[in-house]
Amino acid sequence: MGTLSARLQAARIGGSARGPALIDGTAMHELPRFPAESSAADAEDAELGDKPDLEIKSNLSGEYGNIALLLLLYTLQGVPMGLAAVLPLLLKEKNVSYSDLATFSLNSYPFSLKLLWAPIVDTAYLPRFGRRKTWMVPSQLLIGAIMLVLSWTLDDLLYVERPKIGALTALFFLLYFLCATQDIAVDGWALTMLRKENVGYAATCNSVGQTLGYALGFTGFMALEQFGLASLPGFMKFWGCVFLVVTVAVAVAKTERPEAHDENSGPDSIMDCYQRMLQMLGLRAMRVLAAVLLTWKVGFAVVDMVAPLKFQEYGVRKEHMAYMTSVLMPVYLVLPIIVARWTSGSRPLDLALRAYPWRVALVPVVVGLAFVTPTGISATSVPWFFYALLLLVSALGAVASQCMFVAQMAFFAKISDPSMGGTCMTLLNTLANLGGMWPPTVTMRLVDATSCKGPSCVLQADGFYVMAAVCFVCGVVWYFVGVPPLRRLQRLKASDWRVS
Repeated sequence: MGTLSARLQAARIGGSARGPALIDGTAMHELPRFPAESSAADAEDAELGDKPDLEIKSNLSGEYGNIALLLLLYTLQGVPMGLAAVLPLLLKEKNVSYSDLATFSLNSYPFSLKLLWAPIVDTAYLPRFGRRKTWMVPSQLLIGAIMLVLSWTLDDLLYVERPKIGALTALFFLLYFLCATQDIAVDGWALTMLRKENVGYAATCNSVGQTLGYALGFTGFMALEQFGLASLPGFMKFWGCVFLVVTVAVAVAKTERPEAHDENSGPDSIMDCYQRMLQMLGLRAMRVLAAVLLTWKVGFAVVDMVAPLKFQEYGVRKEHMAYMTSVLMPVYLVLPIIVARWTSGSRPLDLALRAYPWRVALVPVVVGLAFVTPTGISATSVPWFFYALLLLVSALGAVASQCMFVAQMAFFAKISDPSMGGTCMTLLNTLANLGGMWPPTVTMRLVDATSCKGPSCVLQADGFYVMAAVCFVCGVVWYFVGVPPLRRLQRLKASDWRVS
């Protein structure tokens, strides 16, 4: 239901100000410039004799090869994420507990925590090899090597009576860590690979590439497996070889464009970056916003991660859920463009506040669909009416989720302090990521803790329905408690978000 949204948003949300933005703020070119910011920035540019960025017309002549390379690199990045999304469905077929699935969900946390090592990736490098290739090439080689190792050991780790959850979690955690590191490096490389007037295309390559890669890893494998054309070990072996071949080709054939020397980009800049983040967390407005970001997704955690597994437990085939995910991908790609008109003003979070009640209201709807799932669905003909309802509810959830996501990113861009470079955006993205990651993990653990089945139970209880009720109540309570301070945050002056 919400797995695609949660995972891809976690990847994208860290991408607005990663890499060099931590030091020099150049990635801020990717962000929309609001009227107040534009006038100040343009005035400064005029004083310096520079032409404002908004007047530079994009010209892709000679850039198509660079754009194709960025798309390829971001697509490769999405493949391991798609494969990681396959594992919970395969583990559920092995009757693995929700607590074990909660443990496995920790594998995706590196994308939420890369703030911790992004400054190091940006400032420590081998000049002769290239600032970005220093980290991108080893990361991709290691990803390919780990995928080859997994292809040889997956039978002993996954396809056994009791899957080795700890080993699988550790290996996929390492994959995600390397993907996050590659992401930081590629984001930074995009800013110098493309000409200044074309830098905005980097964000498009990121979004399209990650989504395509996720689809290849998730839906691609599901389709091939259903028709008996591939096994998971063979699929991982193929992509491991692709990673190795592409990485060697890029390392040999693609040369980095030399960057202008920045006297501030040294070891001291790393500590400066961490110090800035601590200073920002000392702001009262930032602390309130952090509390909001860390709690506002609790209300639909059960839908984001547990519901798809429950539908599978009740007989919905994992391949069919993968196909429905593919049908919804245009929503994730197109909707941000459509709703941008409602997030470009002074109160971008108004869209999120309108979408929030709808997303919470879908929780009992999804639970009701799970409850009425036709018995023996996997052994009978496809129940088209039930699937149509499931697809409709999923589409509504995707729309509400994307509206919240776009509004959130627009608000981040509005309040970020330009003098802090991309550090402010990176900190906000990290808080938002963590707010989307911990609720599903905790919810899956509590599903097992609140379940009681069998003759020894005084009261029979399915933890899925218990936690669905808890999440729904939390969502309703949060709306009445969290919305007022969120509205107040939108009314704050720019100076309230600045470190003195």
